[in-house]
Formats: sequence, C-alpha cells, structure tokens
Amino acid sequence: MVGHFATRLEVEAAKAGGSLTASQIRALARRFVESEQTRFKAYYQRAWNDCTQSRAAQQWEGAREQPFERILMRRFAHLFPPRSGDEGGEGILSRRMIPGFHMAMDKMIGPTQFEQCRRRSTAILDRHPGGGGGHDWRAIHADPEAARLIDDVLMVVVHAFADFKKRRVWFMTLVNSHLTPAQVGARDEHWQLNESAFAALMRALFADLGALAHADPAQVRARWSDADHEALCRFILHLERPMT
Repeated sequence: MVGHFATRLEVEAAKAGGSLTASQIRALARRFVESEQTRFKAYYQRAWNDCTQSRAAQQWEGAREQPFERILMRRFAHLFPPRSGDEGGEGILSRRMIPGFHMAMDKMIGPTQFEQCRRRSTAILDRHPGGGGGHDWRAIHADPEAARLIDDVLMVVVHAFADFKKRRVWFMTLVNSHLTPAQVGARDEHWQLNESAFAALMRALFADLGALAHADPAQVRARWSDADHEALCRFILHLERPMT
C-alpha cells in the first residue's frame, strides 16, 4: 500500500512541477484512502486471516508436544478429519475446537490437578525416549500409567456434569466461542460443536472407562468410590440419550 501511494505521489508531483506541499500530500492521502480502502480492506482481511490461521497451526503443533494434552486427545483423535502425518479419519470434529476443549478441561478439573497431570505425563514421556531426541508416542499411548492418568481426569469431569444439560450447554458454548479461525472454503469453515458432536466426543473420551464400569464395576468402586461409580453410570446414560 505504501508503494502504491508513493507512486501516486510521484504522479501528482510531476503534474505540480516536481514537488508537493505538506497540505497537498495530506489531501492526496485522504483521497487515496477514500478511493482505495475497499480494495485494500479485503486484501488486509485476507492477510490477517492467513496470519491468524498460521498462528493457530503453530499453537496446535506446540500443543502436540505438551504430553498431557496429547495423551488426552489421543482418545478422540480418530474423530478429526484425516491429515498427512497425523491421526484422524471420521471428521466428526474439527481441530478448530482444540483451544476451547483444553480450556474447558482446565476449568473442570482445576489448575492444581491440571498441573499435576502435566507432571505425571512428563514422567511417562521420560520412560519412553525415541530416536533423534524425541519420544516413542506409540509406547507412551500404550503405557498403562497413561490410561490411569486419563481415567483419573475423566472421573473428575464426570462430577462436573452433575447437572448434565447445564454443563453440556456451558461446554459447547465455551468451545464454540474459542474456535480457531477457519480457512475459507475448508470443510470445517462453518463447523460448530453441536449436541451430536459433543456426544461423539464424550463417548470416545469415556469409551474405555465406561467399558470398565460395565464389565467390572467392583474394580471401579475399589479404585475410586461407590459414588464415583454411580456418577459415571449416570453420565454414560446421558451420553446414550444425548438429546435428553
């Protein structure tokens, strides 16, 4: 835009005999903005969107290296659309939801437990080094301690949904209000976390824990408590009837 305006100044200066006064330059600038702002506004909006999308992508890549968040998302990664070099497949969920999802989890379990989860996840990572200074994520995800960590977190989440309908609305609103900007024309450009997507997300998150509660309720009661088992069963029942 500066270059375009400089060219305009050169043309107008040539018409005026080679120079312009300060007042003439100000008047030219005002007319320039008035005549060009529509075209440049669209350009700058596209540039801003591109920068925002790039920043969001970098944040996602950074989140991939945060062990707790990555271990947690592993349980529903298959609901994301496929992407080169990444897990995903069904496309029920959009990666645009990741910031809001983590924010909701942080609020439900509290900052103290969130930090404890990160420390436990780091300890799991340390047990599974990979080549080139990285980590063996396949072994990390298969580590029984990783499963126990996520189950402990989910049992806290269950109690946050004591008022299921109210908490579901809160969760969807929080996620949808923190979606990363969509790429124009992308399949998830207009995606929102609705009740059916919420149910799919939670079913995936709680699949293992729900199966354990069904197959061996005594183990769940022994590890947590009778009240925890009852709360978990109520939560799973709500997921089976997501519109209630």
